Amino acid sequence: MTPINIQLSSSSGSGDWIIPAMLIWSVIWLFVLATVLHRKDIDPVTKLTWVVVVIFIPIFGVILYWVIAPSSVKNIDPNNQLSGTPWENDPVYSAKSK
Repeated sequence: MTPINIQLSSSSGSGDWIIPAMLIWSVIWLFVLATVLHRKDIDPVTKLTWVVVVIFIPIFGVILYWVIAPSSVKNIDPNNQLSGTPWENDPVYSAKSK
């Protein structure tokens, strides 16, 4: 019986970019996953949803997270009754609160 010779790389060099591209993509994927897990400004259900999306739909999930991920929550001023609400910078509502 003769052994089977399997060649993993072609001599033409056409597929030499695949392994570095996969390594780069793996680093990006792990960075996004770590970012989602590290965020403290989103609730646990939202965080779990993003983790599931990034893990189970890797390419689309990473792109989707970069495009529509919730932005960081700003600090709330305890002296302003409207701080953190949509009416925080509205002069009509700020006049009523004073």
